[in-house]
Amino acid sequence: MDRTARFQTLVAGISIGSEEITAGTLSGLLKDLKDGSSVMVSNWHVFKGTPGKTLILQPGQYDGGKKPDDVVGVLKRYVPLNGESQFPWWKRILCAIFGWLLEEWCMASREPNYVDAACATFYPSDPTRKIIKGVLLDDGRVIWPKNTHPGDGIEDKQVWKSGRSSGVTFGTIVDDSATVKVWYGDRYRLFADQLLIQGECQPGDSGSPVFLMARDQPSEDDAFTGLLFAGTTGYYVACKYKHLKRLLEVSWE
Repeated sequence: MDRTARFQTLVAGISIGSEEITAGTLSGLLKDLKDGSSVMVSNWHVFKGTPGKTLILQPGQYDGGKKPDDVVGVLKRYVPLNGESQFPWWKRILCAIFGWLLEEWCMASREPNYVDAACATFYPSDPTRKIIKGVLLDDGRVIWPKNTHPGDGIEDKQVWKSGRSSGVTFGTIVDDSATVKVWYGDRYRLFADQLLIQGECQPGDSGSPVFLMARDQPSEDDAFTGLLFAGTTGYYVACKYKHLKRLLEVSWE
């Protein structure tokens, strides 16, 4: 299953990205609680750009997506991250080079973030392309887990995710209220009340939907509980569904 390919029917777990980035993962088709419409969702750093202007490509540019043929939408809105414009140009350069030595000095803000998330309007340049509710499994099947979980009180529970790079992988929640520092190229950002999961992820998996498992294999009885947005060897971090719903104002339904 080549998740980096161009899909005629878009589903969660495939390559996507704004015209400003390389490639990430489509989280899924969610309901916009502001106007009732259906919107594509992924991380802010996957859909990065200017609302109403920045185009969304499927597949992402790194996977061969090009304008205008692979345009599938436009950025609608995102949740701003604290400390977005506080760094002067010279500090951004120093932190980009020496950030690993200057962690505290290169912290964007002491105020924590809770999500790295954005949504986009589906507006394909090819009118024959469509998007549906569903999550791609490694065998090519598409399922729609119909439940949700806010993300609290699930330490030691089993989860799975569907991502562009590593596909479906399984993990264990080792901390359901983690505080983490995440590197964003030229600064660190603080995130609070996150899900820390022991499991596999790879670059390009950002945006992967994460599901709380009802049984030992992915099923439609599972519960959407968060979005993967950062990772390291053997672990990844997901923002909780309750914060996604509250701050981006979208729902999984």
